[in-house]
Amino acid sequence: MTPAPSKQALRRWGNSLGVRLPVAIAREAHFLEDQEVELTVVEEGVLIRAAQKHLSLEQRLAAYKPMTAEAMEAMAWPPVGKEVLE
Repeated sequence: MTPAPSKQALRRWGNSLGVRLPVAIAREAHFLEDQEVELTVVEEGVLIRAAQKHLSLEQRLAAYKPMTAEAMEAMAWPPVGKEVLE
């Protein structure tokens, strides 16, 4: 169920402006407290969406798990013709 549109006032927050997201809208958007979001100016106004996490090469390499078993080619049928090794 999509929550009804909500009008909110922009409020000063330091040198910036801020707006509060009603809980129904935050839940529907799957936003969590302290979650990073991206703000983009679009023709209709401002788009708020969850920030995509970009992993560095070091983070990707740290998360890499090599195969533990000997790598083998999986085939659904036995080799035929020149595929047969002697």
